[in-house]
Amino acid sequence: MKNRFSDLFLSKGVNYFSGDLPLQSILEFFSFKGDSDLSDLGKYISEEFVEAMDFIDHYGKPVLQTWSVLGERIDYVRISPEHERILDRLQGFGIIRKMVKGEESLMYHFVSGYVVSDSGVFCTVTLTAQTAYGLMKYGSEDLKSRFLSRFSDQKEPWYGATFYSETQGGSDLGANRTTARKSGDIHLLNGTDKYFASNAGIADSSIVTARVEGSVEGAKGLSVFFVPAVRKDGTANYSIRRLKYKLGTVAVPTGEVEFNDSEAYLIGDPGYGIQVAMEILTISRIDDAISATGIARKAQWEACLYADRRTAFGKRLLDHDLMIKDLVEREADLQASVAVALLAARHFTDAAASRPPYDEDYHLARLLSSIAKNMAAETSADITRYAMEVLGGIGFFEEYPIAKFHRDSLVTSIWEGTSNIQALEMLEVIVKKNGGELLHRFLQGEAGKIKDGEVSGLVSEDIEAIFRRMKELAGSGEIEIFSKELLHSLGNITAAIEMYLMGEKSYAGSGTMAKAARIFHYRHFHPGKLNRKMFIDSREILEWMLPPS
Repeated sequence: MKNRFSDLFLSKGVNYFSGDLPLQSILEFFSFKGDSDLSDLGKYISEEFVEAMDFIDHYGKPVLQTWSVLGERIDYVRISPEHERILDRLQGFGIIRKMVKGEESLMYHFVSGYVVSDSGVFCTVTLTAQTAYGLMKYGSEDLKSRFLSRFSDQKEPWYGATFYSETQGGSDLGANRTTARKSGDIHLLNGTDKYFASNAGIADSSIVTARVEGSVEGAKGLSVFFVPAVRKDGTANYSIRRLKYKLGTVAVPTGEVEFNDSEAYLIGDPGYGIQVAMEILTISRIDDAISATGIARKAQWEACLYADRRTAFGKRLLDHDLMIKDLVEREADLQASVAVALLAARHFTDAAASRPPYDEDYHLARLLSSIAKNMAAETSADITRYAMEVLGGIGFFEEYPIAKFHRDSLVTSIWEGTSNIQALEMLEVIVKKNGGELLHRFLQGEAGKIKDGEVSGLVSEDIEAIFRRMKELAGSGEIEIFSKELLHSLGNITAAIEMYLMGEKSYAGSGTMAKAARIFHYRHFHPGKLNRKMFIDSREILEWMLPPS
């Protein structure tokens, strides 16, 4: 039987790692060296993964089997055999194993996430990386000796989860009601409110927030626990009440978890529980940004291939001025978002050794993660929506993958804190951790490295305008209400600076990055400088996605 998925998805056969010219340019700028596994992963995602995940999205959703045939409570989440094979294949590329075994840094995981990007299945991978990271950094030596190697087992690797949010709290972790009671060398967790528990039924262990009995109210009273899915006696350690019905990301089962004297192991210093919880969560925030840009790249690539082959009014869509402008603008936005997401990933990777109360490098990395997540999520929603528009009516049909890309992109602005939460996170770092001064110093330092004096001066002026605005808002007491405006501006200027720097390098892709940098910078800060010739001359930033003529 002939496979004809390439008639439904024109991008089948591209390599989402080695064939992505802007990605390679950005990775070289950050001195990241990929390997053959990443190249093989890029090929696998294009040739097999996208098709399989599209089918699972429509016809193979996870289901909860509460009872066994003998009437025993089992809370078994069934995923399709193909879904299981996909997870095995992804693990085989070393996305988790290489980090756990110290063969690669956390950066390797982040880059892998861009290539995979499917929000559903990559959520499973992200949560596993978080769990392993928390155990590696904050678990006792005894705890690590018992469980850490499970995450790098090549035959039956463990999966993880983070059960933080509760019915009454969502992002407000201080409202958590799950309690922890000391019992010998462990704690026993009790609570029925873990309401957004992704990877429930897949996870072999999880990172859980709970309040030790007698602790103060609010976020400062929280502690962090490592919770295996199975008790010491081999029985289930918690129960799954139900699975959610979602608009997208259907591959990852998201459920409601209940703890009833569930065995748990304290990790980290209880006095810094909320900081440890948020540090572990930061991996997901960066992964959200990375995944959002990876989804957007797939949609943008598909839209460009379609516009190259589809004709309207006597010529290719890609020969119409307005289409060129739209796609060039979005390509510049996408390259900007990838640059900032990987900048945040690089800084967090480099700062990962820092512990509470943390150093300046960590605070800057935390600030960049909020900026990156907000920027990438908005870019992804826009690009995936517009890709549907390029395809016209069929872009709205669920029988083609482009609609799934858009549905999956939407959650990246919600998971691990909405845009409002990211703005408030930014303010906390700026106000309480001297983050404003740290970022100001970093941005001006980066702007000073731009060789083109005119560009460097213009960018420096833009930086000062943003920070003057920040100071004015702080002085007037109105900084919170305009915090998202600041979040956007900081993301845009950070991206413009990094893109200009990348564009001045001499390696492959730097020429197109230079043109993308100018389009992006002018569009977001100096729109009066844009004209038709600039867009037509910049169509080169799209052409690397097209087949040779």
